[in-house]
Amino acid sequence: MVLVLFSSTVFSFGAEDPNVVLVNPASNSIVYSNNLLISVKITEPKRIKVTFYEEKQIVNGTPVAVNISSLNGASISSGNFYDSFVTSSAVFATSKNLSFYTQKVENLKPGLYKIHIDTLDSSDRVIYSTDSYVAVKEKSDTTEEKILDSEQSGTMQFLQNLLKTIFGS
Repeated sequence: MVLVLFSSTVFSFGAEDPNVVLVNPASNSIVYSNNLLISVKITEPKRIKVTFYEEKQIVNGTPVAVNISSLNGASISSGNFYDSFVTSSAVFATSKNLSFYTQKVENLKPGLYKIHIDTLDSSDRVIYSTDSYVAVKEKSDTTEEKILDSEQSGTMQFLQNLLKTIFGS
């Protein structure tokens, strides 16, 4: 189910600004960490506003974390979630043709999160808006073993062996 969710198209509402791109985390990805580095690439002078939410479901009148294993693309697009602020909105302005906005978010719990990026005009009106989702899952020892012990060839095998040499098996 999770594979179906994250292999479907990017979930965004309204037009997307081609000069403002979320580079980390990858859109609609799964992260096995309680820390996240949000990074947005801006390729012309712009003002953006970035907001990070945890998506919650209402169960018996109470907002609860989304169960990632029960999700699919249709359940996300139906919009049955409640946005809960994780961090306050941050406005970033650049006068350069290439800039990066970064923000570290720590102490995340397993669940579904949304990164909302608005491109603002000179009057702070939203002219473009993009939503990207990221699922945070608990890291387990079996997950790490599957990644390192999977059959790979060529460049990936070389990188895997290099990492094993540097960090040990």
